[in-house]
Amino acid sequence: MSVGDIMKKMNGWGLRFELVFIMIFLICLLVATIGLNRFGLLGGSDNDNDINKVYFSYKTLENKMTEAAKRYYQNNYDQYLYNDAVIRSYTLIYDGYMSEIVDEFGNKCSGYTIVKQGDDGLNFKSYINCPKYKTEGYVYE
Repeated sequence: MSVGDIMKKMNGWGLRFELVFIMIFLICLLVATIGLNRFGLLGGSDNDNDINKVYFSYKTLENKMTEAAKRYYQNNYDQYLYNDAVIRSYTLIYDGYMSEIVDEFGNKCSGYTIVKQGDDGLNFKSYINCPKYKTEGYVYE
């Protein structure tokens, strides 16, 4: 028996049939919404319970290393640089200028900072190498 046959018997849509049809539609809509939400396609996922969640950024790690390299350079190098200097992360960690670099999963990262003399003074550029990320231009191992 099809919907058309039922409508013919009832001489159109009856109030009861309309209410049942609307309820079935709403239940299907609710199930679909819950399913999409569980897959993270709609709204937040179950892992987003912490409202104050801090989002991880590799750029923050690079900036942390740059700041440590600046302090290290001021304390350990002459005022004027004639050749490029490379300050490695393990040197900064060993000498107490920063803590270990770890990614969002707790994996240790390595890195270095290149110091160059430019027209506008000293330029510091940090590069990091993590298991799931490597700064563009990273060359030293």
